[in-house]
Amino acid sequence: MEEEARQILAQAVASPERLGDFALSLFGPVNGYELELPEHGAHDPVELGA
Repeated sequence: MEEEARQILAQAVASPERLGDFALSLFGPVNGYELELPEHGAHDPVELGA
């Protein structure tokens, strides 16, 4: 009975697929959206010590 409870709990909390595979299924090349990013030039470096 204890083993059966462990199996039930393991199935309840187990992910059906890996997170990366899930993300690809939602946002992958088939279901994704191609963003057109604007061109931009180089920027000045940030002063961290001043």
